[in-house]
Amino acid sequence: MLRRANGSAGLATAGLRGFSSKQTAVFYDGMRVPADLTGTVDISALPAADIERVEILPGAWSSVQGANAEGGVINFVSRTPGAGARAALGTTLSSYGGNANTVSFMSGNGRLKTSALASREASDGFQRNGAARKEFFTGKAVLAVGEGGTLSFSALRNNSENGVPGGTPVAVADWNGSRERAANSLTDLQRSSLGLARAALEMPLTENVSYTLTAQSGVNRLFSHTAWSDELTRTLSNRGLLSLSFFNKGEAGIEYEKDLLKSDTYGDHYKQNTGIFSQWTLEPLKGLSFTPSLRYDRNVGYADQTSPRLAVVYAPDAVWKFSAQTGRAWQAPTFADLYNPWVPAADRSPNLKPEYSWQTQAGLSAAFAAGFRVSVGAYYSDVRDRIALDPAKSWAAYNLDSAFNEGLEAGLDYKSSAFSAGLGYVHNISKGRTSGGYKELSFSPRHRFTLNAAVKTPWADVRSKSYYSARQYTAADHGGLKLPSYFTADLYLSKTLERFEIFAGADNILDAHYAQTADTINGYYPLPGRVLKCGLSVRFI
Repeated sequence: MLRRANGSAGLATAGLRGFSSKQTAVFYDGMRVPADLTGTVDISALPAADIERVEILPGAWSSVQGANAEGGVINFVSRTPGAGARAALGTTLSSYGGNANTVSFMSGNGRLKTSALASREASDGFQRNGAARKEFFTGKAVLAVGEGGTLSFSALRNNSENGVPGGTPVAVADWNGSRERAANSLTDLQRSSLGLARAALEMPLTENVSYTLTAQSGVNRLFSHTAWSDELTRTLSNRGLLSLSFFNKGEAGIEYEKDLLKSDTYGDHYKQNTGIFSQWTLEPLKGLSFTPSLRYDRNVGYADQTSPRLAVVYAPDAVWKFSAQTGRAWQAPTFADLYNPWVPAADRSPNLKPEYSWQTQAGLSAAFAAGFRVSVGAYYSDVRDRIALDPAKSWAAYNLDSAFNEGLEAGLDYKSSAFSAGLGYVHNISKGRTSGGYKELSFSPRHRFTLNAAVKTPWADVRSKSYYSARQYTAADHGGLKLPSYFTADLYLSKTLERFEIFAGADNILDAHYAQTADTINGYYPLPGRVLKCGLSVRFI
């Protein structure tokens, strides 16, 4: 579930199956994106122009990825360079003074493949003090070495600057597309940067055994200016991985990671973890596979964790597929949980432990020859030692609650040469308790729908996307502010003429007035109404 604040260029986070963004691991081309001190990853810092697809793996994935994979894994995959050379320029204009310019290059000659992209986005913003600027650079090089080996280098850089309206003083019932553009703050601003770099070597040892050696470094820098203070924080992440692959069925390895915090207010601290993992796929019958996996994480600063998982897949033919899995996942305390400077030492938890959950899921899908695909699935997670802020202890982080998430997912897809469409539905219930009975958690809409469609015609390609979310609340047990239900729809037309591609359309074409987040101090954070867009890209190689 995507959640935005401070307009389309502001903070964007994503969570899965009732878990928040800090409980969901985010990757870019397999590189783990470093979170800020609260454990949040801002996915608006990733270059949309370079993303080819998004891989979403919901469920318990700590047996593979370690900490903060309770909700699952989201991996943004960039475009892969192919044979030959290709270079392109693109420009986009949009409502509220928006513009974006992109230049990209890809080359694949012999044993070396490279790609690079640079882009700049700017907007005056929907709200007052909502102006934003983002700059991106990505680069990739893949070199074939030896017999069947590869040496690769990847890099990402983002620089951003934006005003922070901090919500609107206008009541949501009075929004009309203009009134909610008023801002709570006209001077707050934020400057941030995200950097990622990785080197990876993959080499065969024998015909059926290979190894991967990876080193990755990342930094998340955030400067905030408010009427009360200026704050600069940096979180740095360094990782090393060595893994062995056996017969394309098994994997075992060790991963080391060290995260550092450098902050004017929170101080300088670090977290250190070593994880040992393995998994193996067994196929006792044709179409039936079992994949047990296990990871042990040894931490400096909090309790060690063991994360088992078992996945089962049965596909008797090309039509039907049944899958199920059960496993344990966990979330580490964040730097903000551990070192909140506004919490007196006497109120801090003497033994803050990682939150953990046991999860089970099952699904059934059928792909028919006529182009239809139907899927249905159910999931349940039992969350223990849930990390929450205790108002009786100066809002210090404690293992206060237990919780559960349960839900149903269903999808219907159709694809032909000229038309494709997909309908999705999610029913989710998330409840937690400190004492007494369970109460519905904050930001937990029970119903969500998506509908995507695309059609190719002789004169243009048409694509649309729509989304519905039921109402939700900013506090547990339907407390705090109510975020009304909303429905948005996007519509675009595009045409390719040899080396040129043009497009035009609109986000939120029905001009819905809505918000995806709010709080009792700042009120609601309105998102833009109808946003018109048009653009042109030119391939000159």
